[in-house]
Amino acid sequence: MKNSKEVFIITCGILILCIFVGIITFNLMPNNERSSSYYVKVNDNVDAKIDSLKIENNMLTINSTGATEYCVKMTKSTPTKDSICWKKIEGNVSTINVYRFKKYYVWVKDNNGNISDIISINS
Repeated sequence: MKNSKEVFIITCGILILCIFVGIITFNLMPNNERSSSYYVKVNDNVDAKIDSLKIENNMLTINSTGATEYCVKMTKSTPTKDSICWKKIEGNVSTINVYRFKKYYVWVKDNNGNISDIISINS
């Protein structure tokens, strides 16, 4: 049988290891609340702006100014002007269902059909 000092040291080591694993796991988990302002420009041709992106209850809300359509994908490839992913924006606000723990890429299109730079957000 091991003496009590060895048992105490092993128990403390396991406890410290569990605490570190918990801290690391907490810091690596995605934050569900993201909100920022972005100016989206491709060269100087895009007259659209994303005012904020917010994920809450598995819904991505896009607030924009000057954008007529948005595209949200899980792949980083820029959509073409006539891609099926484009959805109309009405009233400068759009919402879309999203899955948890995924990365999404967002683009907006202005009145002239110019496409913004890519913006990513984690759900």
